[in-house]
Amino acid sequence: MAKRILLEPSRTLGEFRLLPGLTTVASSMENVSLRTLLAVDPRTGAHTGLGIPLLASAMQSVSGPRMAIALARCGGAAVIYCSQPAVEQAAMVGAVKQAEVGAGHDAALGSDGRLLSLAAINTRDYEERVPLLAAAGVDGVAIDSSDGFSVFQQACLEFLGSRFPGLPVVAGNVITAAGFAFLADHGAWAVKVGMGSGSICITQEQKGTGRGLATALIDVCGQRDRLAERTGRYVPVIADGGVFTAKDIAMALAIGADTVMMGRYFARVDESPTEAVTMDGKVMKPYWGEGSARAREWRQARYSQVTFEEGVEGYVECAGPVAASLEATLSKIRASLSSCGCATIAELHEQAEIELVSALSIREGDVHDVHMPGAGAASGPGPRGCRGGHRNGGRGRRGPAHDPEPQT
Repeated sequence: MAKRILLEPSRTLGEFRLLPGLTTVASSMENVSLRTLLAVDPRTGAHTGLGIPLLASAMQSVSGPRMAIALARCGGAAVIYCSQPAVEQAAMVGAVKQAEVGAGHDAALGSDGRLLSLAAINTRDYEERVPLLAAAGVDGVAIDSSDGFSVFQQACLEFLGSRFPGLPVVAGNVITAAGFAFLADHGAWAVKVGMGSGSICITQEQKGTGRGLATALIDVCGQRDRLAERTGRYVPVIADGGVFTAKDIAMALAIGADTVMMGRYFARVDESPTEAVTMDGKVMKPYWGEGSARAREWRQARYSQVTFEEGVEGYVECAGPVAASLEATLSKIRASLSSCGCATIAELHEQAEIELVSALSIREGDVHDVHMPGAGAASGPGPRGCRGGHRNGGRGRRGPAHDPEPQT
């Protein structure tokens, strides 16, 4: 029999709602700050921060130098993908460091005053890759793995702590308190949380491993807070996978995440590395997982196997420049904090009240029982019309091939 069987269902972010708190002048939208911690040195307490709590995923179809530059100017950061030769990745890091900072007063900067440049590494070639990244001026690295609860990440963390003690390192991914504690004990500056919840990830379908992101965050952030209370050491948490709308971001932050990492959201924008194509009269961009057939050459480094796929390939509808998407998204996040009576993410962690909602409550909160001209049908109870989706040789997930901009 299994060592432990949990009978309480695993929960997703969409199953929760925030309850309002008292909004004051201090917590009005114009006074809300979205500055946050990205990583904290376990030895000195020195920290790396962001102007906004958003990271672009370390994916071939998401985070190249254009994305890294544009997002850093907005206060976030993109993690340059490691599914490429180390020399080419280092060149991308260097390109970000050489870019002009720009006029944005909330730009994310490294200790050198230049744009913040982050890069992913794997647990196989880090001894050769990290020195090249460091020479290029990288401001931090993130270990890119679908399952970070391993002795392989332990070895990587120990190497970095010994050879590059001042280099911020994000470990992960984990979905349990035990996994978080393991990485924190071995020197992680921050920990990514999430497994199998991304829109192009099929880890849960293929291996049966994974967890709803809300439940994973509740478990991990509780362990993080207990560690902070016991030792005074704070380890930032990054929610990674299945986060797309402003509502998702606000909920992840309220549960306890310091930052969220997104792939699909950023794959849609002009600055992602892929070329736009026209499909069915719509402008689309290709989007694929690092565990998909398209990324087969590098799958061994991330998933430790090449015999089956853990990601798919599809398309997302173009959304224009990243700054335009962020304007609306960040406004909604500030509105969420303001409604909770919170002026900062730290206050949200302390004061947020969250409620689990029923399926009928979720339905009630959606548009219902009205006719919307141009929508193709009246909105009301009963099954909704299906939107066609592209399949990747029969491997694609069921559902739409693209998502609209997250404006609702």
